[in-house]
Amino acid sequence: MRARINTLISEISKNMYEREQIIALSLLAGIAGMNTFLYGLPGTAKSLISRRIASAFEVHDYFEYLMNRFSTPEEIFGPVSIKALKEDQYIRKTEHYLPRADFAFLDEIWKASPAILNTLLTLVNERSFKNGEIIQKVPLNVLISASNEIPEQNQGLDALYDRFILRLEVPPITEANNFHALLQAKPSKVTVEVDAALKIKKAELDDWREQIYAIELPAPILHIFDLIKHRLKHNFEDHVIYVSDRRWQRVAYLVKACAFLNDRQQVIVSDLLILKHCLWNQPEDIEFIATQLDDILAEQALNDGLDYEKLVSEKDQLEQRVLNYFYYTDDVYESYLIQGKDYLRAVTNLDRHYKDKLLYLELDKMDTKKDFFALDETGEEVRGIVCNFNGVRVCTLKGGYYGLEEVVTPYIKYHKGAARSTLSAQDKYTLLQEVQALKSKFLHASHTHAERYKVQKDQFQSAFVVKDDIEKLQQAIEQQQARYQLQLQDCERLEQLCRN
Repeated sequence: MRARINTLISEISKNMYEREQIIALSLLAGIAGMNTFLYGLPGTAKSLISRRIASAFEVHDYFEYLMNRFSTPEEIFGPVSIKALKEDQYIRKTEHYLPRADFAFLDEIWKASPAILNTLLTLVNERSFKNGEIIQKVPLNVLISASNEIPEQNQGLDALYDRFILRLEVPPITEANNFHALLQAKPSKVTVEVDAALKIKKAELDDWREQIYAIELPAPILHIFDLIKHRLKHNFEDHVIYVSDRRWQRVAYLVKACAFLNDRQQVIVSDLLILKHCLWNQPEDIEFIATQLDDILAEQALNDGLDYEKLVSEKDQLEQRVLNYFYYTDDVYESYLIQGKDYLRAVTNLDRHYKDKLLYLELDKMDTKKDFFALDETGEEVRGIVCNFNGVRVCTLKGGYYGLEEVVTPYIKYHKGAARSTLSAQDKYTLLQEVQALKSKFLHASHTHAERYKVQKDQFQSAFVVKDDIEKLQQAIEQQQARYQLQLQDCERLEQLCRN
C-alpha cells in the first residue's frame, strides 16, 4: 500500500514545483472522503492541483466550476426540466452537474450566492440533493474547493466552512531553482496518464474507507488529542480557536487514514503532524497551531505513562534530603548561652579604644532591623556601641569614642556547603537504598522510551508529513532521551555520595 501510494503521488506531482506535499495531503483527504480547501493567491496552481488529484482516481463524472457573485444554481445543480415543469413538477436535470459528479472542484467557492451555498451545505455534508420531491443520492467521492479568501465570520458560512476538514495554504514558489525551472518549463499538463494498476478504483476506495475505521487510536494518541483540544480552547484567551465535535471526529478519521496508507494498524505520533493542516480557521491561526502542536508533541511524544516530570520532582526532593544530610545547607554560627539567651561572637576594631574587642550579639536580633547593645566578656552591655543587623547576617556597629561605623560578621563554626562530620551508618544506608530505587525507575523509563523510539523511528517517514517536521519531532524525542541520561547521572552522583 505505502509503496503504491508513494509512487502515485510521485506520478501526479510531476513538474508541480513545491506542490508535492499539498498534492500528497489532498490525495490523503480524497481517499478518506474528507473535503479539502485550498487557500492561496490567484495563479498558484490550485485548479491544476485538483485536476492532478482527479487523475489518481477512477472518475466517471468530473465537475468543475469557477464561482462568482453572478453564478446561478442552474450552473451548479443543473437546469430546471421544462418537461417536468409542464407537469407541475420542479425538477432539475442533474446529468453532468454537481449532483451527479463523483469528483468535483469548486473554485472561488465563497464568491457564490447564498442560494448556492445553502444548497451546498446539505450536499457536501450528507451527500444528498433535494431534487423536487426526490432526495437524490450524490455519488461525490472527492470534493476540493479553493479560494484566495477566507469566509468572513458571522456571515452564515461557518457551517459550510466547517465541513472542509483539510485546509491547505498554497503559497507562490519560493525556491530560486524551482522558480527558474518554472520559467523554462512548458505549461504543466492538466492531467497526467496514471498507470491503471496505480489508479484508485471505486470499489477499492469503498473497501479502504471501511478498513480505515478499524485503525486503532491508542491511549497515548487520545491523550495528545485531549491536550491539543484543551490548549486551543482554554489556555489562550486572546487566541481561542474553535474546533467543532464534527471536525474533531473527521480529523481523527483523517489521521487514521494516514496510518492506513503507511501500512500500519494504529496511529503513531508522527501522524498527528497533519493536524497542522486541519485545525486552523483564519490565516493568523496557521503558525499558532503549528507552534502549539510542536510543543505538545515535544513534551508528550513516547512519554505516555513514564511520569518523567514526577520522577524529576522526586529526584529533586531526594537530592535535597541527601545534601542536607551530608552537608551544611546554611552557615552555622558558634553560639553561646548567656543569661538564658543565645549569643553570637564577633570581634570589633571600631576605634583604638575598642581594638580587638570581643562582643556577644543576641541571636534573636539577626534578620531584624532593631537597634540593640552587645554584651562583653563579663555579660555587661557595651552601651558605647549601637548594633543593628539591618535584616541581614552581618552586623553594623555605630559609636565608640569617635562615632565611627563598622560592619562585623559573627563567628561561623561551619560554613554553608561544609561536610558534616558525624553521620549515622544506618541513615546513609537508608538514603542509598532510596537513591538506588529512584535510579531503577529512571533506568526503566529511559529504556522504555528508547525502545518505543527504536520501534517507531523508521515508521515516522510519511509522504503526508513534511520532512522538516519529522526531523524536528525526532530531535525533540532524542533531546528527551538526553534528559533521561542527565537524570541518571544525577542519581549516580548521589549514589556515590551515599557510598562514601
